[in-house]
Amino acid sequence: MTDSSSTVRVRFAPSPTGYLHIGGARTALYNYLFARKQGGVFVLRIEDTDRERSTPAAMQAILDGMRYLGLDWDEGPEVGGDHGPYFQSERVEGYRALVDGLLESGAAYRCFCSRERLDELRKEQMAAKQRVHYDRRCRDLGADDVAARVERGDPFVVRFAVGEGETVVDDLIRGRVVFSNDEIEDFIVQRADGTCVYNLAVVGDDSGMEITHVIRGEDHLTNTPKQILLFRALGAPVPTYAHIALIHGPGRQKLSKRHGAVSVTEYQEQGYLPEAMLNFLVRMGWSYDDRQEIFSREELVEKFSLDGISRSPAMYDLDRLKHLGNYYMRQRSVADLTDLAGPRLVAAGLLPEEAARTRRAWLERMVALEQERVENLSQIVDRVRFYFEDPTEYEPKAAKALRKKPEVGEALVAFADVLEEKFDENGPAAMEEEARRLSEARTISMKDLCQPMRAVLTGRSFSPPLFDVIAVLGREATMRRLRAAPEIIKSLGGGAGGKSS
Repeated sequence: MTDSSSTVRVRFAPSPTGYLHIGGARTALYNYLFARKQGGVFVLRIEDTDRERSTPAAMQAILDGMRYLGLDWDEGPEVGGDHGPYFQSERVEGYRALVDGLLESGAAYRCFCSRERLDELRKEQMAAKQRVHYDRRCRDLGADDVAARVERGDPFVVRFAVGEGETVVDDLIRGRVVFSNDEIEDFIVQRADGTCVYNLAVVGDDSGMEITHVIRGEDHLTNTPKQILLFRALGAPVPTYAHIALIHGPGRQKLSKRHGAVSVTEYQEQGYLPEAMLNFLVRMGWSYDDRQEIFSREELVEKFSLDGISRSPAMYDLDRLKHLGNYYMRQRSVADLTDLAGPRLVAAGLLPEEAARTRRAWLERMVALEQERVENLSQIVDRVRFYFEDPTEYEPKAAKALRKKPEVGEALVAFADVLEEKFDENGPAAMEEEARRLSEARTISMKDLCQPMRAVLTGRSFSPPLFDVIAVLGREATMRRLRAAPEIIKSLGGGAGGKSS
């Protein structure tokens, strides 16, 4: 197996009928890396001939998803190139010219069979337990007969005349795959309304764009023999094929939304860093060795090879993405993460846009406290929300900590009194020491003091180090929340002298 060529041209050809799917994004990435490794050209082509389902929004989602991942294309929409147009809808006349050429050479023929006849033929073949296929009735019609029917305006489709023998796909991933031509019916290349079908359009595009390697999902493998036959009939070079195993969900089920987000846009909106997504995508089916798990973009370009792609289905492992998300969040500087999180805090209504600039140091302190614990930027927004808003809801464990010893409410009020005068002078360590003194004086363990204190201040049972949180939260919010502790405990079903639950 080899993937070396001095004239490599590959393409990613999505249909703008929906979001950029995880599987499509992985295919785009493999094409991108192959092209970059070989010093070749990466083409983005949009297969938008499905007018009813193609939408500008889906088109934009594809472009945005590609840019989010850093998969910059050398030719295609918004970039141009010498092999355009790069939208199938703008190449229709070229497809018709190809069909005319096939008819003239005898590689294709007009089929006048009605829908009713084809339905009846199908029923007969099924009843006889035969393979359902077109019986080539119109293949041997005389030229005069064909001309007369066309002159009368009889509707027809154009079918490709499949010859005898076999068609071989020397696949760079799957190896040698042999298809018997007996199993390939005379397939339609042009519909009765004059529009061309997928296989003809793809061959026309790949030939016109001088594509040398077609790297795509294995669900296209059954189309490949038909496309090879068309390339040969048109006298065009046949690309080298590489078909990637599909991505499966848990239990080897077809990947769907029940297994988690399957749109690149969703992960982008959640705030996963592009580096995490690239490593997540590339490792679903490809490996370099038994040791290296994480790769920079430069390392991927250097080390990627089709030899490393497995023939077995890849598993969609959301836990791995979470691990990668956390890893790359930890690699970024606090300043970078604050730059990225700031606009999200503004969009969430937590922070005025001006404050994102004027309170920069404060924002960096809270981001630094959460950096080790988050997987994406949305989690930062969620986890720092309590700095901006007094909690109105309490996690079950946090509420339980408040109800456990209702009398702790008065201790928290006392702690507020202790802190108030020296809040600005006391750092986290000094605050913790004051808390220890109070716990000893009131014979309350530090655990029984700090767990409800965290709950009152954050609404949560877990947070970064409590006294670091207090230092960032600030005097005003800390005093207000601590002094509201008795009422909060009462509202949660606790009260002085109440039973623990």
